[in-house]
Amino acid sequence: MRRLPRDTARRLRLPLAAGLAVVASVLPLVSTTSAQYTSSAAATTSATTRAACGGGTPYATLLGSPSYLPSLWWRFSEVTGTTTITDGSGHGRTGTLTGNGVTFGTANTGLVTCDTTYAMRQLGNAGSTGRVVSATPVTSPTTLTIATWIRSTSLNGGRIVGFGDSATAGSTVQDRALLLDRSGRAVFQVATTTGNVLLTSPARVTDNVLHLVVATLSGTSARLYVDGVQVAAGIVASPRPAYTGYWRAGWDQNVATVITGSRNQAALRQDELAIWEGRALSGAEVADLWGANHW
Repeated sequence: MRRLPRDTARRLRLPLAAGLAVVASVLPLVSTTSAQYTSSAAATTSATTRAACGGGTPYATLLGSPSYLPSLWWRFSEVTGTTTITDGSGHGRTGTLTGNGVTFGTANTGLVTCDTTYAMRQLGNAGSTGRVVSATPVTSPTTLTIATWIRSTSLNGGRIVGFGDSATAGSTVQDRALLLDRSGRAVFQVATTTGNVLLTSPARVTDNVLHLVVATLSGTSARLYVDGVQVAAGIVASPRPAYTGYWRAGWDQNVATVITGSRNQAALRQDELAIWEGRALSGAEVADLWGANHW
């Protein structure tokens, strides 16, 4: 049997918790778990060598099934010049595009297997304000799942998607958000009565590889997943009281104050954004989402 190199063997003896990065701003995170995510050549391979469209369950088929159907599903398959974003869930939760720094159409190839249409591109410039905002206001859900596919090389940070209290301008209150920090790591932000709790992936996700980023919230329990694996978890003590707001993909204000120095819109391509209100997907269900795009 071939012996492992000494440095590899040493890494394998490290406790799993060494790979966990959970960051709490203002409030400490208690009751953390120690799943691990590592950006690696294996991740690149899984995204580039999956089978052609002939086996497994395509991602769109899985999300369209009754057992997985989200509350809101923006597929971002619109053409250049669009301002209305279709809701693939059938629930009529359309979005409206406003601002600058967001493009659609043929220059933005779709990110999931068998998707012959497009994705949404966020330029993430300092002055970018482009965002897609849901048309119907809802009360901030205490139980939810956010899942989206991204591809990026940026180290400027910024907002991917989240909840905010304004439909037409920058939100006074915004949270329940997926962000990028300035090291390229995924962050799940939840506001509390005294600040923010931030769950952060231990590895960079802006490595020009396709990634599925998922966040769940169930009462005071928050979890962050990357590529079907839980990478951070924590307790959100004293969540902010409920408020009326909108789902917003792309820009919102005040992100730079949450992730120091980051921009208010992340630079990336984003595709197949799905949000479940009133349902926190299990770890097995999140793994199924990842598996449906990687046969």
